[in-house]
Amino acid sequence: MLLTLAAGAMDAVAFLGLGGVFTANMTGNLILFALAGREEWVLHALRSGLACVGFSVGLLIGFRMPGRHGGNALWPSAVIRLLWADLALQIALLAGWTLSGGAPGPAVILALIGAGSCAMGMQAAAARRVGLAGVTTTFVTGTLTSLFETSVSGRSTDNRRRAAVIVALVLGALCASLLLRFAPPWAAVIAPAFTLLALAVAHPYGLRGRPARGNGRGSR
Repeated sequence: MLLTLAAGAMDAVAFLGLGGVFTANMTGNLILFALAGREEWVLHALRSGLACVGFSVGLLIGFRMPGRHGGNALWPSAVIRLLWADLALQIALLAGWTLSGGAPGPAVILALIGAGSCAMGMQAAAARRVGLAGVTTTFVTGTLTSLFETSVSGRSTDNRRRAAVIVALVLGALCASLLLRFAPPWAAVIAPAFTLLALAVAHPYGLRGRPARGNGRGSR
């Protein structure tokens, strides 16, 4: 939930403050890239395309990092390392955003899009490597689909968690958008703050591990 709050905040800052793109929602970026009839399409396509490339680089880093299954830890050590790298990029984005007074210029916008989307790609890979079925942290279309699928079929074991993740994405975006409205220089603080909290919660598990249940790949 903490990581999903961070993703919602990142997308709000990116969409409202970095030229109408997403750093976590690549479906939205692909559609924006293809809207050839919109005003200044080339500029928007460049930003959306950069976000997709940055996210893909983050995914590649995340899935290639050694220690994918890291013993029987609930949070493998590789996931912890990924989240630290994710946090570092979010802090870089925060620094660029703050130094520009919450109103970055065109070149800085591109740099911040690249950093933010790469961070979200690594976060998405980290969440997949934890392996909670039907739950993601950077986009919730699949989580929403799983929520309704299991509700209809009567297999609703994880539905409260799925619903909480969906709400968390909205709340993260709401927090960041309110700061963008009333205190723009502080808007980019939300995402790294939630990511740091997530690391504080998960870090002890990555250090000492925890016996897994079921198939040996972690608790479901």
